[in-house]
Amino acid sequence: MQIKIFIIGVLIVCSYLIGEYIYKAYTKRHKEVNDLIRILEIMRMDLSFGLYTLEEIFKRLGNREEFCTSNFFKRLENELHNNSYKVLDEILNDSIQILIKETYLQDKEINELKKLIFTLGKSDIESQSRMIDLSIENLKKITGETKEDIKQKGIVYRKLATIVGIIIGIILI
Repeated sequence: MQIKIFIIGVLIVCSYLIGEYIYKAYTKRHKEVNDLIRILEIMRMDLSFGLYTLEEIFKRLGNREEFCTSNFFKRLENELHNNSYKVLDEILNDSIQILIKETYLQDKEINELKKLIFTLGKSDIESQSRMIDLSIENLKKITGETKEDIKQKGIVYRKLATIVGIIIGIILI
């Protein structure tokens, strides 16, 4: 009987931890979208005031370890520096997998960043700055969605997983 109670307790704890993991995924996505907004603001300032090249901007962003995208920007900078035969589009398509694997960013956010980077360097500084501002506004709308996802889906999944564990425990008794 004690083993059965122990197993049921482990089941309930595991189901709670699964719910907590799902909840944290929603909160991490929200944080990463906010980080992406800060990155774009840094990029806009570097383009406007610093007059850096894209390679230099990507290097500076890659050195910002506090952002989840640092490896992505390091790879972009490295590829731009070492592969003069590749165009930015090819380098970006090769590097985008890092964002997919290492972050909780979804297709909306990744496509927004990808679209922005494709347009950088193809117009004057003022136009590029406006494009970055537009991307920031789009990402701010997404942060509203991610906040709602935390409130609605994240909390529901956390509670649902715990309840499912309890129900399974009751059934096993």
